[in-house]
Amino acid sequence: MKIVPDTKILVTGAASGIGRATSLALADRGARLAVTDIRGPGLEETAAMIKSRGGRVLSSRALDISCFEEVKAFAAEVHRDHGAVDILMNIAGISVWSLVENMTHDHWVRVINTNLWGPIHGIECFVPEMIKAGRGHVVTVSSISGLLGLPWHGAYAASKYGCVGLSEVLRYDLRQHNIGVTVVCPGAVETPLKNTVELLGVDQDAESVKALKRRFSQRAIPPEKVARQILKAVETGRFLVITSFDVRLMYFLKRYLPPAYHRLLLYASRLLNSVAVAA
Repeated sequence: MKIVPDTKILVTGAASGIGRATSLALADRGARLAVTDIRGPGLEETAAMIKSRGGRVLSSRALDISCFEEVKAFAAEVHRDHGAVDILMNIAGISVWSLVENMTHDHWVRVINTNLWGPIHGIECFVPEMIKAGRGHVVTVSSISGLLGLPWHGAYAASKYGCVGLSEVLRYDLRQHNIGVTVVCPGAVETPLKNTVELLGVDQDAESVKALKRRFSQRAIPPEKVARQILKAVETGRFLVITSFDVRLMYFLKRYLPPAYHRLLLYASRLLNSVAVAA
């Protein structure tokens, strides 16, 4: 699907990070955008930035994508006023890293509800109208944790693997309706999520934890690069987008050199466990 002026696109998680960068890249193309995020002030800033770059904001609403009724109401408003969207972009997400024994039930619920139920709600509420229109594209941002079983990522991986699996099914189920599907699996990205990720069972002020975060930032790519990759994938019909070399390398090891992959993840496990012990 070509992204041309007046293409109608819904973006979740638009207040910052990949969601904001993608919204602005779409504004540069003259797209008409419906944007949402749970953070109202950040969403207002994004809406103003979209308008300043020549994009048009069809609708902007602060809502919680984990709440079906809120997403349903927003979808009804968009469809009533503007018809079916051409592209649905499920980008919003949260992150909790922890050993299983340090997680409460609430941690599991919040991660699964936002990262998996959130995209499902978007698909439930927006894709049927796309099917009626006989065209469209669905983008869901998963993670490296949707491809690899990284230590300390239990709930996060469960949600992100779910996004990859759902996208693979939709890739074939929606083909008959002329609707493309893309799943995006970023590694480290320089977004506010790195500062809001919950690390359970560690002292956030410990030097070992700060060092771990610095290593993350050194590998992180800018969200604008991910946004460009997303737009290119939509226009070329690409299904899987792996945003950086380190993720591609680890995915290659998992598929073709399992012993090396196993040793690498054992090392990552020891590294994270040592941070917890040191804290």
